Amino acid sequence: MKHIVTAITCVVLATCLGNLGCARAARDTTGFALREESVLNASFQDAWHAVKRVLLEQGYDLYTRDKRGAFVAYTPMKRVLWAQPRRTKFTIDLAEKSPNETAISIESIRQVYGVTLLTHPNWHDRKQTDPAPAQALLEGIHAKLAEGQETEA
Repeated sequence: MKHIVTAITCVVLATCLGNLGCARAARDTTGFALREESVLNASFQDAWHAVKRVLLEQGYDLYTRDKRGAFVAYTPMKRVLWAQPRRTKFTIDLAEKSPNETAISIESIRQVYGVTLLTHPNWHDRKQTDPAPAQALLEGIHAKLAEGQETEA
């Protein structure tokens, strides 16, 4: 009887301890982002400055801005009824099509802040279902460029 209890205890401990050290693979976030694309009737330099101004005016936190045409910006963190903090991440890429035209793509993804059992606290990507924030950003950029062209004329 004593040997059976010892054997069962060893099997249970081995099973429990074996599962503690297993880290799971990162969640596949392919297809979580929504993408808006357009062509701006402005030079690359003017488009870059317009994007930067619009992001700051609309209250986004600029994480990075690269003179080669890449921006990463975040909405301010929000909580709803003490729930998980959440924000939206925008990745904006500019590409010169011609001296007076610039292609722009805005990718938005929803993020929640969380801690899993075996990881450090961090922001985790979630599926973006609302295209309105990226569309509003794109409309603001078009408006800023149109405003700049009117003052030059």
